[in-house]
Amino acid sequence: MRIHRYVFVELPEMEGWLSLLARSDNWRRDPVLDTTTTYYDTFDWRLYRKETTFVLDEGKGRQSLCCRSFAGDTLASLDPAVEPGFAWDLPPGPLRRKLQPLVKMRRLLPWVTLHSRQHRLALLNGDGKTVLRLLAETDRMVIDPQGGRHPLPAQLRILPVRGYRSESRRLQDRFRSDAALRPAEQNPLEEALTAVGRRPADYTSKLELQLQPEQDAQQALRTILSTLLEVLKANQDGLRDDIDTEFLHDFRVAVRRTRSALGQLKGLLPPGELAPFREDFSWLGTITGPTRDLDVYLLKFGDYCGLLPEIPSSDFEPFRRFLEQRRNMELQALIAELDSPRFAGLLSGWHAFLERDRAPDPELTAAGLPVREVADRRIWKLFRRCLKEGRAITPESPTEGLHELRKTCKKLRYLLEFFRNLHPPEAVASLIEALKGLQDNLGEIQDFEVQSEATRTFGLEMAERDLAPSATLLAMGMLSDSLRQQQHRAREEFYRRFEDFQQVENRRLFRHLFGRPKKGASEQ
Repeated sequence: MRIHRYVFVELPEMEGWLSLLARSDNWRRDPVLDTTTTYYDTFDWRLYRKETTFVLDEGKGRQSLCCRSFAGDTLASLDPAVEPGFAWDLPPGPLRRKLQPLVKMRRLLPWVTLHSRQHRLALLNGDGKTVLRLLAETDRMVIDPQGGRHPLPAQLRILPVRGYRSESRRLQDRFRSDAALRPAEQNPLEEALTAVGRRPADYTSKLELQLQPEQDAQQALRTILSTLLEVLKANQDGLRDDIDTEFLHDFRVAVRRTRSALGQLKGLLPPGELAPFREDFSWLGTITGPTRDLDVYLLKFGDYCGLLPEIPSSDFEPFRRFLEQRRNMELQALIAELDSPRFAGLLSGWHAFLERDRAPDPELTAAGLPVREVADRRIWKLFRRCLKEGRAITPESPTEGLHELRKTCKKLRYLLEFFRNLHPPEAVASLIEALKGLQDNLGEIQDFEVQSEATRTFGLEMAERDLAPSATLLAMGMLSDSLRQQQHRAREEFYRRFEDFQQVENRRLFRHLFGRPKKGASEQ
């Protein structure tokens, strides 16, 4: 029998039952403790998706942060606690090492708080050693973010002690036959969220569409665009409040995907009605660009400066402060645009456009075709364009060719993600992974180039405004040169990455899934 460290059972008459239990065996009862537990996770539930919880426990004048598995095992903890925020703000140690790879650049947000009275019992053997612990919780109350109070039933947890698993098994067998108990259906986090009307993992930036192969293409496109609109709307408040940089990132990705869908799936919606929306989504891409560029630079700032370990970090601090001030200025300008009537009109108008009932339009000849037919044809065409553009690149080619290939790869990636459920998921996932390797390389080539030029431009501005000492300006010049060298290395790596992408297995799989092979046709 598999034993979980925390086994949850609901207990309707806690105190009387515990007193009866304590008289039946050699149990020791500890003083009752009033506790408060606040559960944290990122906006996109990165911990929950890894079956992990992160809590701030408070009781009897002490606080601790704890990272636990769903089974209840403590993975890392910190005592005394600090205010949860970004993982990189935690003191160096096991808890930071555990959380950082899971949450990365996302802020930890308090989702729900649970108050309870804890009754702890320890089962002692003949030698006085603790062989089992019980944790009974009464007066359980969930407090939602608005201050609302939601009562929960009393609960009992079995906490096995290492080396004495048999005692835990025997108690579980005993509990199974006890009419006063029944297994809990949810873990404490899920139970608390249910009480306040939340569902864990209710947001993801990933597209989890369930299209049908024979669904008409126009309706499928409207489903895709409506889903992207919901992602955009879900991120606008976090973007405005500057909670973390991923709100703007997900917002921009939703905009780019929308523009790509409209560009790659033409002829499915009335072009005349789409024209003003195309302009507005282009406008959104433009106004969000400067802030995101500065976000990326600041997120990678430590890595970039690490290219020059001989330069004291203090020499780069005026540059960091300059970037932070510029980023805050650009963010305020962006928020002003998002507070404008134009953005509000785009949200309401786009929603109405997508929800509008439409009679068949004979001029939209592809609108009524099965979505799989339309999608496969477009994916196959873009894949062939990727091969053509990639094979044309030589060491002497200007960077513009690499940038065009990057854009084509991005369009192909979006289409694969839109229509991934129309084909075997493992096969499509392998192609997306292969494409991602090439995209990462092309992104590095462009980023290093842009950041190198931006560093020089910022240096000139800082020098003109007397915002930095000469040591900082010298370090920035060296950083610009180093970034350019990294771009050259990334470009040398391109040929290997492209060969990996266009290997025979991938070409055959693209043809098998999306192409229309002729009998006897050879691989490209």
